[in-house]
Amino acid sequence: MAFAAKGPKISLAVLCGLIVTLIAAGVHFATVPQDSTFRYIVIGDLIAGLTAIIVCLAIQLRQEEVHYRTAMERAAIVAELNHHVRNAVFPLCLAVQKTGNEDAIKTSNEAVERINIALKDATADAMSGRTEYLAAGSNGHPG
Repeated sequence: MAFAAKGPKISLAVLCGLIVTLIAAGVHFATVPQDSTFRYIVIGDLIAGLTAIIVCLAIQLRQEEVHYRTAMERAAIVAELNHHVRNAVFPLCLAVQKTGNEDAIKTSNEAVERINIALKDATADAMSGRTEYLAAGSNGHPG
């Protein structure tokens, strides 16, 4: 799957390089006399196209680096949230189980399962970038 994602990126970079090469060669063909030095100009146009490919790939690599760093920061936020929620819920679950009330235990288990689902959804949202986590404001609430 990782290779499939890289294919279009490389194709896009090559397409950009080809466009640069064709435009430069077209301009030179239209404006420069075609004598013995013209082939050196075309070689220069090819070098410009190759340079454009390298620049496009470098930009894409930088974008992936930023995306990876952001995903890691979001994963850290979700891991911290997961840790705090589980630490807060664990004593409650122990207290409910200690009572021996089957209805209370069932309700407790259902609540823990809903928390697990919410944490899984939050993890998926954070890793995909669908949710933006804001820094805490002066009143301690997001935003």
